[in-house]
Amino acid sequence: MSKVCILTDSTVQFTHPNFLGHERVYVIPFGIQTRTEEGIVSRLRSGPAQRLIPPSQQEFIRFYTQLSREYDTIFVLTLSSLLNLASRFALSASVQYCNHATINVIDSQTTGIGLGLLVQAAAAAASEGASPAEIEQRMRASIPRIYMLFCIPELTYLAHSGYMDYSQALVGEMLGLLPIFAIEEGRLTPMEKVRTQRHLFESFQEFINEFDAPAYIALVRGTGHNTIRTRPIRQYVQETFPDTPFSEHAIAPHLAALIGPQSTGLVIMEKLE
Repeated sequence: MSKVCILTDSTVQFTHPNFLGHERVYVIPFGIQTRTEEGIVSRLRSGPAQRLIPPSQQEFIRFYTQLSREYDTIFVLTLSSLLNLASRFALSASVQYCNHATINVIDSQTTGIGLGLLVQAAAAAASEGASPAEIEQRMRASIPRIYMLFCIPELTYLAHSGYMDYSQALVGEMLGLLPIFAIEEGRLTPMEKVRTQRHLFESFQEFINEFDAPAYIALVRGTGHNTIRTRPIRQYVQETFPDTPFSEHAIAPHLAALIGPQSTGLVIMEKLE
């Protein structure tokens, strides 16, 4: 029987630490680059912006080599290839890698808690004795069933990551707008802009109401004094789906470097058939 492990990246966020199969999950770290803009200060940030630096191909090869000493199948689940180059580097490294282990790189099309839910599902399947083909099938079936909505007030983080023009982002922050984005097919897609927290709650509520019986719901809280209040969202989720597992998390540092530490998000995973 094939011995399987999962390699993910440090944008991952797990719903709980001791999930089934956690001992076979490994994390390759991102770097974080601090950036400053001379003469320009973000309206929301108290310090300089940050940017994610993905692991290089050589770093992936080093991890593949180390893991192949114990495992003969390595699943690589990193954040969406449309959000960062890590997935592409992982794939290029798998082509260059020469050893007995089979490397299977899957584009998660998500990040953060969404990525964590996929990794947890893969680890559980491996621990229960599923074959590599069955694990891959489960992953590919789960990916389109993960939905993420984020309010990203610090638009300059997106500008530093190359998702929008810096001057446009700065104007958006100065106007005090609360832009809402969805992660759709791995891409950060703008949905709407609202002006108040009440309107934001209504948008999140409409998003929640699109689902009948989700398998899991997670709320991601931003940090800092400008953070959007999450209590109304939390209460509505728990009242609407009292039987659905729910967890709440502070935004992880590497995800914060991607979309800003004051971002607030909802993650919903639908049940597999």
